[in-house]
Amino acid sequence: MVTIFDFNPTPQELVDIRFDAFSLCLKFGIDTEKELTPELYKELVTQENAYYDIAVLFEFRGDENTANEYWKKLPKELQENGLGFDSLNVAS
Repeated sequence: MVTIFDFNPTPQELVDIRFDAFSLCLKFGIDTEKELTPELYKELVTQENAYYDIAVLFEFRGDENTANEYWKKLPKELQENGLGFDSLNVAS
C-alpha cells in the first residue's frame, strides 16, 4: 500500500495534514485509543484513505499536479462530495 510515509513527510507536515488519532476518526471514521504511529496507520487505513492523505500532503507542499493525481484515484462520489463540495443549497 502506498501511504504518506512513502513521501517522507516532515514532522510539521504531519501536523499540517492532521496525523493524529482524533483526526483519523473525523476524516475516516476510524476509532483507536492507541497512539497513532506509521505502523498502526498502515494497519487501519484503506488504500483510498491513504490516497486522500497523500493528496492533502501534496496540497500542503504546493504540488497541485501530484495532488490532483491522487485526488483522481478517489471514487467520483468522494471527489464531488468529500472534498468540501458537500453543502446543499435549499430554497426556503
